[in-house]
Amino acid sequence: MSIEENVDKNIQLIDKYDVFEPKFGVFKTSNYDLSLKERRERYRNLNYILCENCNEEVDYCKSYCIHCYDKETDVVKKVQMKYGSNFGIFKTLDYNLDLKERRAKYKNFDVILCENCNKETNHYYWYRTFCYDKETDIYKKRYMKYGSNIGTFNTSDYSLDLKERRAKYKNFDGILCGSCNKEIYRYNYYCTYCYNKETNIIKKIYMKYGSNFKILNISDYNLDLKERKAKYMKFDCILCENCNKEIDNYECYCTYCYYKETDINKKCQMKYGSNFGILYTSDYNLSVIERKAKNIYFDIILCENCSKEIDNYNYYYCTYCCDKETSIIKKGHMKYGSKFGIFNTSDYNLDLKERKSKIQEF
Repeated sequence: MSIEENVDKNIQLIDKYDVFEPKFGVFKTSNYDLSLKERRERYRNLNYILCENCNEEVDYCKSYCIHCYDKETDVVKKVQMKYGSNFGIFKTLDYNLDLKERRAKYKNFDVILCENCNKETNHYYWYRTFCYDKETDIYKKRYMKYGSNIGTFNTSDYSLDLKERRAKYKNFDGILCGSCNKEIYRYNYYCTYCYNKETNIIKKIYMKYGSNFKILNISDYNLDLKERKAKYMKFDCILCENCNKEIDNYECYCTYCYYKETDINKKCQMKYGSNFGILYTSDYNLSVIERKAKNIYFDIILCENCSKEIDNYNYYYCTYCCDKETSIIKKGHMKYGSKFGIFNTSDYNLDLKERKSKIQEF
């Protein structure tokens, strides 16, 4: 009795006697013309699927016979078994197409085979990575990867700022360095290989940012932050005059030199300019309003005792020194000035009016 007759007999018995018996079907050779979606739809209600050719079980998820697939030697037939008839051949001539044209041509295929090596081509790359890795000619490799739409980044392009470089190369699928032929990434718009080989810091910055960079002179630390930002805001990069390292445009001071500096006054001048004040211990005799009036125009205030920065918007006292202080009287003096009072236990004998009258001047 053939496998089909066995299946028909079993299905009749299932329908007649026991609806809970497992159901199975035959995966025919003609089903390989169907796509994966069509195959799964056809067999989704069956518990088991047997291959018509070898009688081995067929995995529903894969929807093709692995046993027959492994025995098959013809790569085209193997692909048809695995994906159905909806596959395309990526020809060598297709490398003339740019990435957009390749996607348009092959987007509706379930799988793409390389004409040269018969291996599957990834939809994400749109070129055969196996052939690409074997190729030794740098131009052919880029041609395979991007098609004919490749731009060459010339040494003269380093004169352009980042905005100008992006405008010049934005429509290319790939960019090659004119000096070393290596690929240039769109995020950088400069050759990282040549950049890493260069030892001259000025040339490196020139490669990375173009001619639109500026040197932050040591004398610029006399400027406050607002003045520095106004001076340097239009530059793509700022270099420290002292160490030649890059400076963050937002901070406008060299963090490398800053952390090396040990003098707290010099550190503050580097970070905030000359417009900083010192909160002296004697200033704790002032009220909060008087302290604000004294220090309101400074960009930063330093504690005379510990040299730490003081929040000049809220506290006007050194929270670090205050937290270390153990005397409640001294803590109150630091926090509120000399004009504060102590609510004694004996004050509970006073009525509310008397209490308010006693403390209203503090």
